[in-house]
Amino acid sequence: MHPARHLASTATAVARSLQRRGRGVFPLLRRDAALGYAVTVHRRAPSPAAARARWNAGEPVFLPGVLGDAPRRFAAAIRSSLRMFARLRGGAPFLDELDRRLGDDPDLRYAGSTVDQDDPREVERVFVDAAPEGGPPATDLWAKLAWIADDPVDRSLRVRFSCGMDQLEQWMTQTDHTAAWVDLFAARAFGECAAILTCGPLRALLDRLIPQPHRLSERILYNNAPNGGAMFHHDAEPGQLGVCYSQLEGRTAWLAIAKRRLARLLVQVGECKSPRAAMAALDANCEPALLQRLNRDERFTALLAARGALFVLEAGDSILLPSHGIDDTAWHSVLAIGDKPSLAHSYGLFPRLPDYLPEADPWRGAAGAATTQA
Repeated sequence: MHPARHLASTATAVARSLQRRGRGVFPLLRRDAALGYAVTVHRRAPSPAAARARWNAGEPVFLPGVLGDAPRRFAAAIRSSLRMFARLRGGAPFLDELDRRLGDDPDLRYAGSTVDQDDPREVERVFVDAAPEGGPPATDLWAKLAWIADDPVDRSLRVRFSCGMDQLEQWMTQTDHTAAWVDLFAARAFGECAAILTCGPLRALLDRLIPQPHRLSERILYNNAPNGGAMFHHDAEPGQLGVCYSQLEGRTAWLAIAKRRLARLLVQVGECKSPRAAMAALDANCEPALLQRLNRDERFTALLAARGALFVLEAGDSILLPSHGIDDTAWHSVLAIGDKPSLAHSYGLFPRLPDYLPEADPWRGAAGAATTQA
C-alpha cells in the first residue's frame, strides 16, 4: 500500500474537495518548482518482517508515529530550537546561540569560530574542545550553521555537528571517543535529541535491522522553510550504515527510493539508455537534464509516487534510509510543507566500538540493558 498518492498541480478543485473532507493534501513546492500535491493515504507502520525486507533492499523504511508523544514531552526544547532558527535567519550570531545553551557546561570549552568564504552556504562554524575532568580530551569538535541551498528563494537552515577538516573528510576516521563527544555536544546543546535517542520502539527496530552495536552520530538539525528542501541525493558514505530522520515539528514530504529502482525508472522515461548508464548518471549527478527530471519534473514525481516512493512525515514520524554501498542505498529528496519552517533531526548510523561513551547515547539495546521511553 502506498503511504501517499500524487495529485496533479492542475487539480486544485479536487485538492480543495479532499481537504474539506479532512484528507491530508499538501502542495509540493520547492524552489519555485510546483510538483503537484501529496495526498496522505496510508499511515501504518510496516511489520518487522516488512521493515527488514525494505531495509535489506535499500528501500526507505517509513515509521509513522514511532516517536509516540515525544513531540509533546519535548515541546519546550522544540520551541526553543524553532525560535533559535528564526533568530539565526534574521542574522543573529550562531556563537551567541550556542553560548546561551552551553555557557556553563563543565566539559565543553569554546575554541573559536570561522566562516568559510569559499562556501556560499556556510553561515558560521563554532569549534569547541572537550576537556572532561579525569578523562582524555577531544578536540576540534564543531557545529556548523548553513543554508541548505545556495538559492535565495530557499531559506531552509541546518546545523551539523562533526569534527576535523571537511576537506579531508576527517570525520570518517574519527575515533569512537571523539564521535561520542561530538554527539554529546549536540545532545547538551539541544535537549530534543533525547526524543529520538530514548525512543524505545525506534531503537528496538534499529537493533533488529542492525544487529551489531551502532551509534547515531553526525547529528544534523533541519529547519526546512516553505518553498525549500533538499534536492535528490544519497547519503552513502564509507562506514555509514544508513540515516535515521525524525520529524519533531511541522511536516516534510519525501521522495525516497532505492537507487536501482530509481535507475530503472530513468530508463523507463527515456532519460537513460540502460540501468548501468542510469546508475553512472546518478553517480555523476551533474547533467542538467537529469537534475531537471529528478527535481523539477512533475510527471516524474507522479511516477515516483505511483511506485510507492512518496511519503509525508508529520511530527512524531521517522524514516530510515539504508546504505549498504554506493549502489544499494536510498536516494531521496525533501520538500517543506506548510507556511512556516519545521524542525527535524537526522542522525547517521555507524558501527559502535567499546570506547564510545554511554552518556552520548543512552540506549544500549543489543549491546546491553536499555533505558528508554516509548
